[in-house]
Amino acid sequence: MKNVKKVMALVAVILGFAVSASAQNGFTLRAGGNFPVGAFNNGENAAELALSNPEATLGGAAIGFNVGLKYQLGIAGNLSAFATADFFYNGLKGDIKEGMEIDGTDVTTPKYMNIPVMLGLNYTILDIIGTTWWVEAGAGANFRKITKSAIEYSTEIPLVGTVEGSSKSTFDMNTTFAWQLGTGVCFDNTVTLSLHYYGFGKAPISYETAIDASAEKLGSLDISNILGEEGKFTAGKLNPSMVVVRLGYTF
Repeated sequence: MKNVKKVMALVAVILGFAVSASAQNGFTLRAGGNFPVGAFNNGENAAELALSNPEATLGGAAIGFNVGLKYQLGIAGNLSAFATADFFYNGLKGDIKEGMEIDGTDVTTPKYMNIPVMLGLNYTILDIIGTTWWVEAGAGANFRKITKSAIEYSTEIPLVGTVEGSSKSTFDMNTTFAWQLGTGVCFDNTVTLSLHYYGFGKAPISYETAIDASAEKLGSLDISNILGEEGKFTAGKLNPSMVVVRLGYTF
């Protein structure tokens, strides 16, 4: 009987550690990898992408990285509130970039940047001897920016001579609703390892293209149409989503 009581007491102590978790307070500096999923990841060539095709929703995004800062404040028991600000960066997949290259040209491909700012709630499920396991959900605004794309070239055309030109497209910034779900482990209240799913919201892509072209001869000849049209355009709608793996340091 005494042995049974000792075992029951030990179990009670272990369960006490598991359910009496205390909320963590402080800042966490974090960084990790971005793994695009769904339409944001899909796409085999530039013509399929929402960057240029008004009917498309594909992003063709490659694996990227993220860095950010999180502040967490305990509310009651295992429940905490948090605020986050992060920077996400993804380029285009290698096959797509290679397909955009043309002999005699210098091509700058666009990159995706997402900057979500969120508020949310974090709940500690287990706290056993300094190791905590938590889940969380957050929502807020995402500021999406696509870096410029450009094509520069120089070629020889009979009766015209050396033709040089450039086409540069500058993309507008979008603000969308964003959300995330996550879970993670914190070791010794210092080092965190976490897994998240982010949805950054759907918004159309708009951009402005500027053309600059010149010829060595026949200076009055308009050759700007070689590089396409100039002006303001609206392309497809992009809805970035990704799985994120992070390491963090809490201080």
